[in-house]
Amino acid sequence: MKLSEIFSSTLRKAPTDAESASYQWMARGGYIRATSGGDFVTLPLAQRSLNKLRARLRHEMDSRGGQEIGPHANILSLAAGVVQSYRQLPRILYSYEEITQQAHPRSGLFGAAHSPALKIHALTDSKEIQNNYQVSIEKLFEELLKLLEINALKTDRGGYACINEKGNTNYIRCPQCGYLESQKYAQRAKSALSAEEPRELEKVATPNAHTIEALAAFLNFPKEKTAKAVFMIVEIDHEEKLVFAILRGDMDLSEAKLAAALNADALRPATDEEILAANAVPGYASPVGVKGVLVVVDDLIPASPNLVAGANEDGYHLLNVNYGRDFTAEIVTDLALTQAGDHCPKCNTNLALVSGVELVETIPISSAEPATYTDENGKDQPVWMASWTLDLGRTLAAVAESHHDEYGLLWPPAVAPYDIHLVWLPSKKVDTRSDAEDIYSNLSTTGFTVLFDDRDERAGVKFNDADLIGCPVRITVGERTLEEGSVEIKFRSKKEKELIEIDEIANYVLENL
Repeated sequence: MKLSEIFSSTLRKAPTDAESASYQWMARGGYIRATSGGDFVTLPLAQRSLNKLRARLRHEMDSRGGQEIGPHANILSLAAGVVQSYRQLPRILYSYEEITQQAHPRSGLFGAAHSPALKIHALTDSKEIQNNYQVSIEKLFEELLKLLEINALKTDRGGYACINEKGNTNYIRCPQCGYLESQKYAQRAKSALSAEEPRELEKVATPNAHTIEALAAFLNFPKEKTAKAVFMIVEIDHEEKLVFAILRGDMDLSEAKLAAALNADALRPATDEEILAANAVPGYASPVGVKGVLVVVDDLIPASPNLVAGANEDGYHLLNVNYGRDFTAEIVTDLALTQAGDHCPKCNTNLALVSGVELVETIPISSAEPATYTDENGKDQPVWMASWTLDLGRTLAAVAESHHDEYGLLWPPAVAPYDIHLVWLPSKKVDTRSDAEDIYSNLSTTGFTVLFDDRDERAGVKFNDADLIGCPVRITVGERTLEEGSVEIKFRSKKEKELIEIDEIANYVLENL
């Protein structure tokens, strides 16, 4: 590709709103430009890098028996319609899609509203076989991140993240044992309350105590002795349901954990009208005496005796509410949002809250209802599934974040848009252009991808742009070196320059790239 023809341009200065290093250098190198709505367009250079990633991943997935499908498929519905027999399992499906996320435009591709992604789904007939595929897919990610020289950490759920102060995802990290997980899914060591004999229910007046803080202050109770009711509307199989999520008052709800527990397609806070329709009272509600709603409780609730909970009557609460006697739940699971200062589930050290960038998100192994198959004995069995999403835009930004110097980008060969940046230096005495054209043609024929700077510009401008763009190899064709039958070769990651004879260029680059 000739640089004079490429739809791109370098910038002398980074955009004023660019906070992350990757945004600054990718904008200056002509890889991305900001658009409206907190989004970004990837220019031809970035597209070439992304296409390199896609091609490598497609090869790796196909070598593992993967089959590519189109985007935007509902995998559960697709599996339910296709998989009939155990003979059709296992299957590995993957697709290239665009994912939507909350925009953080100052972070560049780290916070783009839309990003290209690879989605992988493993469908098997048992959890044990799923474990084998999980090992294989995790090895794929580890090899890719090593190849791209990204310092990413594995999360507890099997995803991967880069810890970065400009990241837009909150992570919980243990400074002692290294436990790492996104805050929405992070675990914590939990301590049950002291054992007590259940006492009789007692309704008490609690005027204006419609928050946990106000209730605890009014009754002079610790917050952990109260029950917090959070009302959510969840969508499951295109049907909306009201859910009572119950936690201790000293904890906050992780909506992600609730959604995962219910296999919900979507969820949102319930309105006051929806709560009242269930015969509950906002600010004074509890599952005691309420029927026809889906109740999910945090796993500490059964071990928390004599709690204070809403009486479903304005201005009143109930003392001595006990799980099992006064109410029950369809699901008991961990619902608590882990916070900084909570204790590590692995080693009990105080946990820290850090910022990071999620590169790989994992949906752990689970039963893939309503997808079922008929086993060898003719019985219906549930399909097991695990899924992974690799954010290609963030991955490219993570490479740029860690591979740059004060002059520009330093792409690893595996993701560089071009192998070689060929710089032609004009001369008034010698026809350097024809030699540069011949070298460009020969290198391209040999199999290298070459970005040919054919512009009639000063050497300083060309070298500065080559550094900004950051291809692994820069070859300079000028009057001085041509007189010796050579060219100057410099690897972007090194300071040294070498004079190499023209006939030896391809071999030299192959041996050293």
